[in-house]
Amino acid sequence: MHNFMIERLRVSGAGKIDGVINFTDGLNIIQGRSNTGKTWILKCIYYLFSSDTRPYSPLTGYTDIEGIFQTRRYGRITMSRKLDEEVVTVVAESEEVEDGEYDTNYTRKTSQRYLNDLWLRIIGLDETIEVPKTARYARERLSWTNIANVFFADENEIDKSESIVIKDQRYETPLIASLYFLLTGDYKKGIPEITKPEVATAKKKAVIDYIEEQVASLTEKRVSYIMQLEELAGLDIEREMQELSDHIQEVQQEINELIEENTAIVRQMAEYQQEDANCRVLLDRYESLISQYKADLQRLDFISKGEKAVKGLPENGVCPFCGGELHPEEDDSYMGAINGEIKRIAAELAVIAATENSVREEQETIRASIEELQARRADVNEALDRKNREIQNYRSGLQRFKDYTALQTGIDFVNDQLAILGQKKVAELQKKKNPPLYHAKQEFEEEVGTGFNVLLNKILKECNYRNAGYASWDFNTFDILMDGVPKSEDQGKGYRSFLNSVVALMLYEYFNSDGVYIKPGFLMIDTPLLGFDENEDAFGDNTIKNGLYQYFINHQGDGQMIIVDNLNVVPQDIDFKAKGVNVVTYHKDEKDGHVYGFMPSWRKDLPKEQV
Repeated sequence: MHNFMIERLRVSGAGKIDGVINFTDGLNIIQGRSNTGKTWILKCIYYLFSSDTRPYSPLTGYTDIEGIFQTRRYGRITMSRKLDEEVVTVVAESEEVEDGEYDTNYTRKTSQRYLNDLWLRIIGLDETIEVPKTARYARERLSWTNIANVFFADENEIDKSESIVIKDQRYETPLIASLYFLLTGDYKKGIPEITKPEVATAKKKAVIDYIEEQVASLTEKRVSYIMQLEELAGLDIEREMQELSDHIQEVQQEINELIEENTAIVRQMAEYQQEDANCRVLLDRYESLISQYKADLQRLDFISKGEKAVKGLPENGVCPFCGGELHPEEDDSYMGAINGEIKRIAAELAVIAATENSVREEQETIRASIEELQARRADVNEALDRKNREIQNYRSGLQRFKDYTALQTGIDFVNDQLAILGQKKVAELQKKKNPPLYHAKQEFEEEVGTGFNVLLNKILKECNYRNAGYASWDFNTFDILMDGVPKSEDQGKGYRSFLNSVVALMLYEYFNSDGVYIKPGFLMIDTPLLGFDENEDAFGDNTIKNGLYQYFINHQGDGQMIIVDNLNVVPQDIDFKAKGVNVVTYHKDEKDGHVYGFMPSWRKDLPKEQV
């Protein structure tokens, strides 16, 4: 077995009978009537290779495609993909392959797993290969889908007048570069992209301008260093540094003393402020007490005046209700008690007033002390600022002397950088021209030489091709020539199909030969003799049709070949099974054990055969 082979393909859908086909290593022939789904089989396999084109219509009702691949590197791998979805679910025997979903393209940047990368690992690669996609070495990832497409000649391409290898001229460079890599392992690693002349010129100018700006800046810095050194010339650096260090110590001691004094002032101010607060509390209490005593005096005065007013009124001897005679008793006088209480309150007020005055005097003394301390603290802070500025000046001077040796080192560094920039400028100005442009076809031709020609003629001979002429390979069009003439000029549809099949076989055989770096080891051809008509009676068994199928049989050991053809085209006089060929046949009926198409539940447009 080569790098891989497909063992089994299954399609399924809700309410549908599964379509299943098994394959073997070597030659597999799928034959059947038209519209039995043969072509869908190859397209399903290619769909599992990461193709973006759906293999069949969703009208069939079949939504799921599953392929089981046997790989030399990782054992059995099962890949499942839903129709029109861009992810494939992978389940592998080997722990080296992560199970889960793989994206079929690189559009989702957040994805960590891509099917293209897995297929490249399956065929033996351990790194991401980026092949040239333009003549200027712009690059793109090696695409397994593009490679596989070279070894898949589908029904729509088999009778083409143009090359079946290069299907789109816009992408021929990366395709041929990929094929060249398969042959040699060379993908021009390390060659940077060649910029366009106008871009290169602009880039060179920008680099030189940048270098000149850096040179000017470094030159200015070097002048500054030299001027600073000149200012220090003739001084005793060690003595100057020692004197500055002594000054710093002296000033630092003074600063420490000022900080201690400031701390003591703050502490003393806090004590005085607490005493001032206590005085305020006492004064508030005295004021409250004096206010209360004054209220008591006013109350007593009111009582006294009321009693005097009552005493001056005439006595009433007649009851206002009954008119009877009254005999009022004489009321006691409160004046004595009132006067005594007034004297007591007055005495206490005098004591309180004296105490209040004493507290106020004490408070004034405390506040004077606080103001004095605040003034002293301001003086200390001002002195601290002066000393800090002084010590900063001393330290700056000391650092200046410490930088003396650094200045010389800086000058040496600047000189070295200027020398490097000078060399870069010279190198940029003397930079060689761009290397030659990349010509993928030319390199491919130099590698292959006449190898394709030899194989083409050998295959034609084995296939009983009797037309006079010599086959050769045109590396410009990447197609076969007969007697130097393109097949589009003198070959009909049937012979174009045959010659394109020969090209596919030639590529298959050449890329599986000894010395090839990566051998794909598989080939799929859909209707290799589409539209071909030959007078079979005139040649007996030596027809091109028999020769082509005999060639398939003779080379089935080179890998896995899957050939799809109509039932009436496949030679009936060859016992394929006896030669180890896996033959699958599809009919349009189910009589005599026939299999009714690849998708048993899809029978629209499949007319039944007449009994």
